Amino acid sequence: MSATPNALAAAFRARTIAAIARVRATFPAPIPNAEGRAALTRIAVLLDFAAHSLETEEPGTLGGIVITNELPFDAYEALHKAANIAADNPAIGFPPRFTQYVTAPVFRNEVELPPSLLPGGPVLIAREGDLFARLLALHAHLQAKLLAADEVTEANLMAAFTLHWKHAQLAESEAVAVARLVHRPAVPAAVEIAAPATPMALRRAHEAHGPTVTYPLSHRRLPCHISDQGVTHTAVRMVSHLGATITTCDDPTHRDAAAVAARELHDSHA
Repeated sequence: MSATPNALAAAFRARTIAAIARVRATFPAPIPNAEGRAALTRIAVLLDFAAHSLETEEPGTLGGIVITNELPFDAYEALHKAANIAADNPAIGFPPRFTQYVTAPVFRNEVELPPSLLPGGPVLIAREGDLFARLLALHAHLQAKLLAADEVTEANLMAAFTLHWKHAQLAESEAVAVARLVHRPAVPAAVEIAAPATPMALRRAHEAHGPTVTYPLSHRRLPCHISDQGVTHTAVRMVSHLGATITTCDDPTHRDAAAVAARELHDSHA
C-alpha cells in the first residue's frame, strides 16, 4: 500500500523546509554563529528523515479504511526533535512550532504565529504587526491547498520562512534597543487626569502633574497599541508623555508599555 496523499504532501513540505534550512546555514550564510548553522543543519537532516518516513511507511487501516490523520512514529520523533532544536536556537529564525507546517496536511492543524515580541515602541509594533498580517495571509493560502505539492506551495513556504527570519531579526533589534535603554531613567508613573478638551488643556495638565499623564477616551474606542498573538484589545485610555499620545487599554502591562512608547515617540520628534 502506498503512502496517502496527506503523507506525501507533508513529506513535500518537510523537504522544502529542509532545503530552506540548508540554504540559510550555508549560502549566503546569514547566520554568523557556528552553533546556529549547526542547528539548521541538524534540523534539515531530521526533516529529510521525517519526509522519508512519510513517503515509505505504510498507512494504518481501521475496518478496511485507510487512516490518513496519523504520523509514522519515526516521522513524529524526527519532527519533535527538530522543533526542540528550533526552540533552543531562536536566532536561526525558525519558530518553535515550525513543524506545524509539516503536520498540517495530516492533522489539518492551524499554524500558529510566533510569540509576540510585545515591543515597546510604536515603530516596532507596526513592523511586527505587518509581519504577522503577511504570515496570516500565507497561512491561509497554505491551508486552502493542504494536499498540494507544487511550486506554489514551495513558494508560500519560502515566503513564510523569510518572514519568520525577519521576525527573528526584529527580536534581535528589540533586544539591542532594550539594552541601550537599560540605564535610562524610568518613565514616571502616569498621573490620572480628566480627559482634556483641548491640546492647551493637555499642556496645562503636563505642567501641573508632570511629563506623563493618562486619561479616559471619552468619545472614541481605538485599538490598543499592543496586540497579543493577533488578538486586538480595545483602547479605552490615552497615555501622554509631554504631549506624545499612545492609545491603550486598561491592562497594566499595556499601560506601562504605552508610557514607554509615548516617551520614545516624543524623543523621536524632538
